[in-house]
Amino acid sequence: MNEKTVFNEVYKDKFGRTICEVHREMYDIMYNNLRLNPHYEELTTKLDEAYQMAKKMDAKLRQYKNNYDAGWWEKEREEVIRQKLSDRKGRV
Repeated sequence: MNEKTVFNEVYKDKFGRTICEVHREMYDIMYNNLRLNPHYEELTTKLDEAYQMAKKMDAKLRQYKNNYDAGWWEKEREEVIRQKLSDRKGRV
């Protein structure tokens, strides 16, 4: 299992991990281990719902903080995409 911790290259001391990244990791675990489970679709639907809620919450909190870290995701995006594509390489 590919744990994402403070010792992982994706972790940034300044920002920590995001709730959306945790949701993505949960999806990866479910995809890798539960695809044949009869409740898989229901679980992924609920996880997607939670992910969408987190995105809305993030947007609202940024609005409240006057976008104090605007541009952070754009800076981190390439690194996160590269890591996730590497993790998911070979999926059907």
